[in-house]
Amino acid sequence: MAVSFFGACGSYPESIPCGQIPGNGCPLRGGGTCDDVTCNAIYGCYDGKWVLAESCMNMPESDAGSDSGDCPVAMIDHTGETEGCQPDLQNPDCPVQAAEQCASSVCQSECTDFFMCKAEGWTVVAYCDEDGQLVVMP
Repeated sequence: MAVSFFGACGSYPESIPCGQIPGNGCPLRGGGTCDDVTCNAIYGCYDGKWVLAESCMNMPESDAGSDSGDCPVAMIDHTGETEGCQPDLQNPDCPVQAAEQCASSVCQSECTDFFMCKAEGWTVVAYCDEDGQLVVMP
């Protein structure tokens, strides 16, 4: 298994999170569709920017612009972190720093698993679950 992991990894493109999705928008990567009445538009995350993929226009006028703006950041324990782990991570695996963004939008990027370099090698410290929510390992 170590051989297949080593052989499958190489350099990965730098992950550029898009941050907070535009108000009442839903992520394309998370399975967002206009069938969801809470989606005013569907966006894809490309090169650190939200790009409109589809306009839905199914939000009631009274709900338009009701974005709370509250964006807690994931807190991850960096105890034991070091540098120099090899091989490099390969997309969709990302370094821990990519998870320490707005927790509600981290899983809308290209990243699915977040790793920290420790003495024993790369260690999973967070991941995106099937519902597109960030889960921080205990």
